[in-house]
Amino acid sequence: MDEQTEVADEAPPSGTFSDEIKELEKPVKSPLSKAVETNSNGDVEPPPKRRKLSKQERYIQRKEERRGRRKAMKMRRRERRDAVAASAVAAVGDAPLRAPPPPPPPPRVSMAESKCRTCVVLDCAYDHLMSFKDTCKLAHQISNCYSTNRRLPAPVQLYITGLGSAFKAEEGIEQSTEPREPMEQSTLARLHKVDVQNWDVHLKMEDYRELFPASSIVYLCAESSYELPDTFVSDASATAPPDGAVATTTDNGCGTTDSTVPVFTSDDVYVIGGLVDHNHHQGLCYQQALQRGHRTARLPLERAGVEVEGRRVLALLHVFQALAFVLSGAHPQWHDALRAALPPRKCNQ
Repeated sequence: MDEQTEVADEAPPSGTFSDEIKELEKPVKSPLSKAVETNSNGDVEPPPKRRKLSKQERYIQRKEERRGRRKAMKMRRRERRDAVAASAVAAVGDAPLRAPPPPPPPPRVSMAESKCRTCVVLDCAYDHLMSFKDTCKLAHQISNCYSTNRRLPAPVQLYITGLGSAFKAEEGIEQSTEPREPMEQSTLARLHKVDVQNWDVHLKMEDYRELFPASSIVYLCAESSYELPDTFVSDASATAPPDGAVATTTDNGCGTTDSTVPVFTSDDVYVIGGLVDHNHHQGLCYQQALQRGHRTARLPLERAGVEVEGRRVLALLHVFQALAFVLSGAHPQWHDALRAALPPRKCNQ
């Protein structure tokens, strides 16, 4: 009995090891799980999820970041320029450096005072076919068109039409889609950010067909069979086809052939389609012009000896610049006008 009592006294207390094992086997709870359990008075709730940014918000955020980088780069260039000027002054000594005075800017001519009375229309009736990013690109091109026009010796009569297309879809176009809400995504809203109301330009909410007679409209399309003339004369002196225009029998898009060469004059209204679609709607402007019975024309790239890399569909800015250079007399020859308008990457040297 004494030996059994001693063995029993040496045994560990009942349940000591089992309690420790159970304690070790309990799952370790992370702080996040503890926070989840304690939320809302014991009600289990999932952790909050980060809201995904939309494409437009990401684009605007990246745009602000790019703007900040450009501003910092401009400051660094200014600092380097100031450092070079300071070193030059130190090398010369006390003698001040006098830079030659800049040439006086050319006098600005308003559209009302311009000798060129030819109307050039930027057709902006395609808001419902473009994304927000493409709408921003179109507004930027229109701004550059205006900047080019106001610096010409004889500015053309620039019209920006169809700005109300964001409010309703265009009827009669099979490729049309549902329109967007005309808020910050419309071309007009983007132009208002650069104070378009203060420009020397004709802003119209209406379509160009409501402003000009159909007989005077010429829609510029790369798919057209006719090229613009070397010189633009008025209707009074346009008794014969212009120089460089060759009569060819081609399909006019209506199932018949047409061998008549249209005459393009300075009294006509030249319309450029404002559609930035990256070839998603190929030939849309051309087919639309044929359905409406308008004359069509293209820039004389072949006759001017300018070879274009890739497709011959040019941007709205490049078409306007080339046409405005010829009409205003800044570059009377098509070869010089096209070389000045097209970027080097687009031309085959």
